[in-house]
Amino acid sequence: MPSPLNIRDIGEARKAALEAEAKATGASISDIVRDWIDAGLARSRAERARAEWIAAAEAGLADEARHLDLNGPTLARFRKISATSP
Repeated sequence: MPSPLNIRDIGEARKAALEAEAKATGASISDIVRDWIDAGLARSRAERARAEWIAAAEAGLADEARHLDLNGPTLARFRKISATSP
């Protein structure tokens, strides 16, 4: 069961900034806080997904480098060298 979020102790400066933002945008403080939380969560998810993608790409590049070291360039196996080739 989720517990309620308590942000009563966020400090007077933050409360004043939220109130000013609410007045400037015409939105409620609750809506502003929800939007900012949603944006922060979305950014966090995107950064985590990007980090996972980079880690997977690095692993793939390392695997390709090992394969190249062991086997040489892949296309070299398909080249035919003959005396009659131009």
